[in-house]
Amino acid sequence: MIAQRYWPAINAFVRQSGISPAEAEDVTQGFICDVMLGRNLLGHAAPARGKFRSLLLTAVRNYVYDELRRRVASTRHPSSGSVVALDNDDRNGLSHADPKSQDPEVAFDCEWVRMLIDQAAQTVREQALSSGLDAAWDIFDRRLMRPMCDGAEPVSTDEFIKRWSLSSPSQVANTLVRMKRKFTAALMAQLGHSDDDPDVVQREISALLAALERSGH
Repeated sequence: MIAQRYWPAINAFVRQSGISPAEAEDVTQGFICDVMLGRNLLGHAAPARGKFRSLLLTAVRNYVYDELRRRVASTRHPSSGSVVALDNDDRNGLSHADPKSQDPEVAFDCEWVRMLIDQAAQTVREQALSSGLDAAWDIFDRRLMRPMCDGAEPVSTDEFIKRWSLSSPSQVANTLVRMKRKFTAALMAQLGHSDDDPDVVQREISALLAALERSGH
């Protein structure tokens, strides 16, 4: 469960740090086993209390940079046995990342936000289906969520009317308004428990909700 939840963000940082795609999975797995589980990272800062994101990012950064330093040292074979510092030339020499790719921390943040979106959407989905609101979830998912997250083509109002035997376009519009409110509440709850920096939380809420609004048009 831990690996499944945090793997994308960790792996995104690893991939954009100069480690080849072929080796990124092994390094990610090593971090999860050695640091998250081996050093009980979760026990130092419970995710539900906030601050876990910052702690995880710092731990990943240190682990990956230590790995890169080790690789530089092994290629130089220093006779003195001293530690070789990893300078910019070393990093560039080892890098397998696309020069146009994201900064590792930006990549980490993007995957972290995607994780929060998925968790908020799952909360809304479970609430809707358990309440018999299958049509409401379907309208929200195929009109807003899939277009926003996957770039899918939004389903038309007429198709929803036919699929769910609705009487008017206003039913679709009203459903979208209600479901967006539920999603906003779920998303704010996720963000509020995932970072101790209120400015970061507010920026992410604003960006995600703006994207959600755009996908509804």
